[in-house]
Amino acid sequence: MNINYEYYKIFYYAAKNRSFSRTAKVLLTNQPNITRVIKILEGELGCTLFNRMKNGVTLTPEGEILYEHISKAVELITEGESQKPTTCKAELSP
Repeated sequence: MNINYEYYKIFYYAAKNRSFSRTAKVLLTNQPNITRVIKILEGELGCTLFNRMKNGVTLTPEGEILYEHISKAVELITEGESQKPTTCKAELSP
């Protein structure tokens, strides 16, 4: 299985926002793109991750399990990206 990190990131924000359209706004994309990525992710994993309703989405039991793991990973990666290590540029400079 070779799932793009961005798909998991979209899943994380969709679960957090409980809405594909709100997620699209946060990630500066459109709702059809969010829906497409979630469908691809569900296909790759072989299960439904969201219950779709008129006023948003909720996680299925499988989605809840995945969210427990993905939320930790996305939050750690986001935290790591936000820290600006001062040594990186110095080490890369000739």
